[in-house]
This record gives sequence, C-alpha cells and structure tokens, in this order.
Amino acid sequence: MDKLERQLGLLAALLHTAHPLRASEIHQRVDGYPEDVVAFRRAFERDKDDLRRLGVPLEISRTEAREGTIDGYRVNKSEYYLHDLGLEPDEVVALSVALRLIRLEGGAAHDALWKLGGDAISDDDRPPQLAAIAMGPSVTQLHEAITSNATVHFEYRGQKRSVEPWRLAFRRGQWYLHAWDVDREDSRMFRLDRVEGAIRVGEPDTAQQARLAPTDERQPWQFGSDAESEYLARVAIDRSHAAWARHHLGEESVVADHADGSIEIELAVTNVSAFRSLVLSMFDAAVVLSPIELRNDVVAWLEAQQS
Repeated sequence: MDKLERQLGLLAALLHTAHPLRASEIHQRVDGYPEDVVAFRRAFERDKDDLRRLGVPLEISRTEAREGTIDGYRVNKSEYYLHDLGLEPDEVVALSVALRLIRLEGGAAHDALWKLGGDAISDDDRPPQLAAIAMGPSVTQLHEAITSNATVHFEYRGQKRSVEPWRLAFRRGQWYLHAWDVDREDSRMFRLDRVEGAIRVGEPDTAQQARLAPTDERQPWQFGSDAESEYLARVAIDRSHAAWARHHLGEESVVADHADGSIEIELAVTNVSAFRSLVLSMFDAAVVLSPIELRNDVVAWLEAQQS
C-alpha cells in the first residue's frame, strides 16, 4: 500500500467515526502503517501534516483512556464537505470542464470538484488550460465567511473596515469583494490586493444585512476611480440578446423597444473598462450609440487586438 492509499484510509476513518479516535485506534483500523509503534508515530505525524496542508479540518480533542487523558482525532463532516448545491450530473460535468479550462492555483479546484461529486473528466479528455486564477488565503477566508454568514474585519486604504460579505468576483486579473460596510451603512466593492494586513473573520451568523436584489446592486461599470468621468451610455442590443439584457440589466434600463425585437438601453457608467467588457460580452449583438467617447473606446480596443 502506498502513502496516498494510507492517507485516504486515514481520512475515511476520521470522517466516519462517532467519537474522536486515539492514535492506538487509528493504528489498528487504518491499513498501511508500520507495526513498530515508533515508526507508526512518525508516519502518522507526517500524514496529519499532509492533511492539514490539503485543507482538511482535522479536530483534536482530549479523550479519556485507561492510561489517562490523551488526544483523539476526527474530521467534522459539516466543515469538510461543501454544502449540497443540488447539481445534476450534467451540471457536474460542465463544472468539471470549466475548472479544467481555468486552473485555480493551489489545488482548490481539484479539491472542490471531488467534494461536489468527483472528477467527471478523464485524464485523456482533459482540455488544455486557458488561464490560471490565483487563490490566496484571503479568498478562502472570505468564501468561508460568506458561507457561514460571518462579519469580516480588515484594514483598507488606511482605514479599519467591518463588513458583511456578499459575493466574491474575479475580474481583469483581480479578486473583488462585494459587501455591506457596517460603519458607512452602504454597499462597497473592495479589491483584495488592497487589503492591508490580516483578515479577521467573526463568529458565524453575525452578519445581519440582507443582500441587495440584483437590480439594486451597483454593477462593475458603476465602480470607478476619482479620475474617471461619469457617462450616460446608450447601447443598441439585437433581438438575440434582448431578453438577457432585460433580465441582467433590469427592465428600467430599457429606453426603446423596436418592432424587430431589438432594444436600446441606457446605463450610468463610471468605469469605462468594465463597461467595455459588458459590451464585448455580447459580441456583435451590442453597439454603443453614445456618447462618442465610449464608442471610440470600444472601437480603439478592437482595432488594437487586430494590429
């Protein structure tokens, strides 16, 4: 038996036990460990370290035995397994393909996929990866805070912030947190690389602010720097994408309906690059009508890609 098989056996034993297992019980139950007690202890310590590095929530508690009070070990299922997302088999396959095309650095994609039901793509059918997304410890912390409905505390641009996290997003090479700022009593977007120092996650269920409805949330093209101007953009959208635009951008953004099924929308824009990304996501089904500055920006970007 190799090391991986032994560690999988150890993980299975720690997951499916009604009480914390003492080292002597693990030695008896898990195959692959040396008979010698000293050699077993060395291998067991290395296996525990490996499981922790993989993100396994290994719990240690004191248990009573004939020889006194000693450590017992187990893995809490509620902390180890992802919440059931209710995915159908074909949706798991689609998720597998997505995680193979975009690698989440640090092994997070592989671990998450197995927790969702297994790797649906064989080694021979794996597509080439198109990009890699860095997964730092702050992303993991904030994901856990969102899942547990916990308040988060950190410093941002020299100021202490207490926020109730709603959503993580990865755009243009950066991670963003959309959250409710408790002190400012307003929703805010935070770039994670601008967070200073450590992130502290509060107790579960300490977040109280209900998340805004999608139509009430500020969108990426509405988060701009002080140096950017504000525009009222008018965009023509073909019939093929009209329903999508109505659903995702809100019915109130529609300012004109045409007989052929196409529509025109108006959006307040303070982040030009994010607005350009929105327009280009609809390919040739969207055309910027005004103002000329935004239309020229899209044209210039497209011309630069062809040069």
